Amino acid sequence: MGEERAEIEDKFDDADYPAYTMGRAAEMVGVTQPFLRSLEESGLLVPLRSGGGHRRYSRAQLRRASRVRELVDQGMPVWGACRIIALEDQLARLGAAPVGEQG
Repeated sequence: MGEERAEIEDKFDDADYPAYTMGRAAEMVGVTQPFLRSLEESGLLVPLRSGGGHRRYSRAQLRRASRVRELVDQGMPVWGACRIIALEDQLARLGAAPVGEQG
């Protein structure tokens, strides 16, 4: 029982665990479900599919969707926001600070 409990606790702490349905994810980010589907079509988000084919999103994916929403709210087209985030991810993998955060 202790091992099973530890596995459950790990899921709570795992930002990549796909815990949120599309409806809940859209509500949390403050966007529509078609908006989330557009992020999937762009390749920025790839939600896990349940056995029944329903999309499941992780907290990490919701953070990315929220970042896209911020950029779109500032007037950026969705495709441009997705490209910016993809480039930010590349910079992060290379260990470079994003442009606005350089010292």
